Amino acid sequence: MDAMSTNDLSHLAEDLVSDGFVGHEAAVRQVVRSARMAGLSAVLTGVLADPREPEVARLRAFGRLAGSLAVGRVHRPLDAVA
Repeated sequence: MDAMSTNDLSHLAEDLVSDGFVGHEAAVRQVVRSARMAGLSAVLTGVLADPREPEVARLRAFGRLAGSLAVGRVHRPLDAVA
């Protein structure tokens, strides 16, 4: 499965705020996979991945991870692309 674009992450963020996590589990799992592959915080990915965690904690973890994933795409050094 392809990594989510910054636009996809923004749309998912809006959906999570308006709908909560129900119905968005597959997209959240994709964010968790991308975050783990990028070497982002194991604590944040664990909170986001665990449906037993409070929704507010999961939303905050999503925001931090999505922001880091988006920044990583925007500010990637040119030599990292080659």
